[in-house]
Amino acid sequence: MKILLKIVVLFSVVLLFTGCGISRQPPIEKISNAELAISRAQDNNAKEFAAIELRQAQDNLEKAKQAVIDEKYDEAAHLAKEASMGALLAETKAESEKASKATEEIRKNVETLKKKLERK
Repeated sequence: MKILLKIVVLFSVVLLFTGCGISRQPPIEKISNAELAISRAQDNNAKEFAAIELRQAQDNLEKAKQAVIDEKYDEAAHLAKEASMGALLAETKAESEKASKATEEIRKNVETLKKKLERK
């Protein structure tokens, strides 16, 4: 529901500016890309493994949206790009942390198997 509301607001802003004949366009594609990057990061457990990075990306996205409302398109584009990069960092960090945990679990299982074999 939140995503639908965001999309409606974003398209309303676009329609408002195109209807007013403003030549500069808001960075809608960059904001959409940032939203998708944040969504991917969330799907990869970034909230658990990279909470700070994810929060920063979300904050930058919200600032980008506010910059669009304030008609500061260059700032909005920059913030949207920062949000995308932050989300990518969060996603990468989360994947790395999950891989490290899986590696540690495998290492423990190997040690357990070695100890069982030594007893025989």
